[in-house]
Amino acid sequence: VLASLAFMLFVSMSAPVQAAEVKTSYFTLELPGDWIQPQATQEVNGMVSVVFANKKDGTAVSINVMPSSMSAAEISKETTSNMKKGGINVGDPVEKDGMSEVSFNQAGGVGMMWFGSNGKECAVTSIIGKTLDSGKELIKLVKPVDAKLFPKF
Repeated sequence: VLASLAFMLFVSMSAPVQAAEVKTSYFTLELPGDWIQPQATQEVNGMVSVVFANKKDGTAVSINVMPSSMSAAEISKETTSNMKKGGINVGDPVEKDGMSEVSFNQAGGVGMMWFGSNGKECAVTSIIGKTLDSGKELIKLVKPVDAKLFPKF
């Protein structure tokens, strides 16, 4: 998860994948005009990793879903521990609306991660930017196969 977050932060926007609709085995998303998908969706052995970038404000959104029986609380505690070891300023996980959420600061940006689980899969949805606003607006457009995996705003 930490590697996915680091990738999200340093992803190059020089050759974005032009996609109006992003469809995975876990969700579908119709990308608004201000958003691009800098790289193609990665889907390997049941794990899906997708990164989006806002062309206007530089906000990045990462969605990672993988097979796992871990609870949202378990994966958020493990992830925050690894982030702290990596020198990232991260808060403690907070349980809210069936999800575990964590705030963090890195590279001059504010960030938030939401962890969801349904007992078979877990998802980590992340936003980093000057604010969380445009990222939350994008996440509202996610049409999940299982709503337990994704934050609701």
